[in-house]
Amino acid sequence: MPETTTETITGTVIHVVPPDDRDDHDLDSALAERAAGNYVVVCRRGGAPSFLRRVWSLLRGGSIDAITIVTADEYAEGDRIALEATPVGPTGVYDATDA
Repeated sequence: MPETTTETITGTVIHVVPPDDRDDHDLDSALAERAAGNYVVVCRRGGAPSFLRRVWSLLRGGSIDAITIVTADEYAEGDRIALEATPVGPTGVYDATDA
């Protein structure tokens, strides 16, 4: 059996899907199943960049590093998070319910 690796995730919450609203969003079926009874949190990895970093990224044609985390804990948009999570399924999707 492959060993699962847990990563420390830090970032800023940019969107939250509460458990009761999961059906109102167009979630991938595997993500929706994994998120049953949990929150789906979309974060900007590393937190909110400074104004100069955002301008530099815009000029370079860069984008934010968005990740999706399934968690039992409730967060609000703008919250800073730091948690342990396991990468699952598609790239950029993590599960923090077991970590």
